[in-house]
Amino acid sequence: MRYFMAMAHVVAEYAQSDELFLMKLHDGRLIGYSDEFQYATCDIAEACCCDDVRNCGLEKHRLAKWFGLSMEDMENWTPATLEEIESLNLKKCVIGSKADMEVDTPIEPIDG
Repeated sequence: MRYFMAMAHVVAEYAQSDELFLMKLHDGRLIGYSDEFQYATCDIAEACCCDDVRNCGLEKHRLAKWFGLSMEDMENWTPATLEEIESLNLKKCVIGSKADMEVDTPIEPIDG
């Protein structure tokens, strides 16, 4: 199993950055999930400033809407595939991948 990762500049009201696991919920939504803060967003591009980092101010990060997940969502999610990420034009947000969701597991660069 492979977990693709993105980096959010600001997570919810915490005003701190965190790595996001790119996950697909049982209802088909692709989310970025902050394990540290236990919040998720469907607004991955806004949270991560994937387009042009030089022109991405804090105001853009505030456009991302964050929400908590139900137990059902957390029990039924799956890691997003690279194809799913690419289909939403979010590959530019990916910073690497992890083999699991453990804190100490390093993020590995994407090959190619």
